[in-house]
Formats: sequence, C-alpha cells, structure tokens
Amino acid sequence: EPTDFASAVDWLKIYNLPGKPDIQISQMFPADALVSSPRAEKARLYSAIEQRLEQSLKIMDGIVSSRVHVSYDVDTGDSGKTALPIHISVLAVYEKDINPEIKINDIKRFIVNSFASVQYENISVVLSKRRDIIEQAPTYEISEPVFAYDKTMPVSILLALMSIATCWLLWKYRAIL
Repeated sequence: EPTDFASAVDWLKIYNLPGKPDIQISQMFPADALVSSPRAEKARLYSAIEQRLEQSLKIMDGIVSSRVHVSYDVDTGDSGKTALPIHISVLAVYEKDINPEIKINDIKRFIVNSFASVQYENISVVLSKRRDIIEQAPTYEISEPVFAYDKTMPVSILLALMSIATCWLLWKYRAIL
C-alpha cells in the first residue's frame, strides 16, 4: 500500500537490497580474455577473493552484510624481495543478539583458514549492530482548514455589527440633513 512506502524504503536500506550479485571466479577471469600483466592478474584475484569471503561471511548466523579488505604486496615475486605479511580487515553488520566476542573469533578463524600465510594477529574485525527497525503507522500532519469557524465566526459577527452601526449612523445623519 502507498502508506507503507516509507517503511518499505527503510527495509531496503537496512538490508542493502537489492544486493550485489554473487561473483564467480570465472567471471573475473573469463577464458576468452586477454592476458594482462601479473600485477593486474594478482589484483583481480585478490578482489575476487575479497568478494567471495564477503559472500561466505553473510552465510554466518546473524551476519547481515560484510566487507573484506586484503592488503597485499603487488611487487612480491617481481623483484625477488621478501613478501610483506598480509593484513585483512573485516567489517560485518549483525542483527541478532549475539556475543560479539564469539562472533569476532569465529570470523577470524574463518579468515585465517582461508589463506595459507595469514597470521591471526594480522586480522582485524569490526562488528556493528544493525539498527532496529521501528515500524510505525505513517503520521499525517493535520492542518487547520483555511476558514476555521472558531476564528472566522467572531470576525464575521464583528463586521456585521460594524456594518449595522454604519448604516444606522448614515440613516441618522440623513435624517438630520
């Protein structure tokens, strides 16, 4: 119904709808695509991994949405220098009454097991509780009618009395002349 439009828009915002379509690795690396530089391939691979981790985290109980960011050294392997440690940050929004400490440990354990060379202390997780949805009936402001009887009636009576007094005075004045 049109009266529920505002609530419907709130629901869409809260649940990030419509959501991004799930990404498949085959979409990131189509078979008929030209081969790009190793750096570009590495960046695309890490981007695909981030998106897949986000999708997987949303399957966890209570997680509504998530973002994963992986820091990586694009120069590793090109110049022969030692690789810098990978750092991963996760931002997750949850909706149920869960213990945040337990959920953070679950997310860290999931992330550390997704990479071969990530250390547990190099993973940061920030949890945010989704705001509660408050459904309420639409409110309408009741405006006063343009001609409110409680205000116009006294003014009308006063104008009528003034008109009668004016007519009486004019009649009286004519009688004198």
